[in-house]
Amino acid sequence: MIGDSPHADIGGAAAIGARSVWVSAGRPWTETSHRPTRTVQDAASAIESVVRAPM
Repeated sequence: MIGDSPHADIGGAAAIGARSVWVSAGRPWTETSHRPTRTVQDAASAIESVVRAPM
């Protein structure tokens, strides 16, 4: 899952056990109940991180 919503995107991925990439756009991560697998600054970086991720 790639997203910029800590609750909907990253929380949703965590709820089903999926890996996630949070597009932070410079915002700090403040959630305490779950964490993204990766954090990147922008959507292009998120796509690149998924494409280059080991299978």
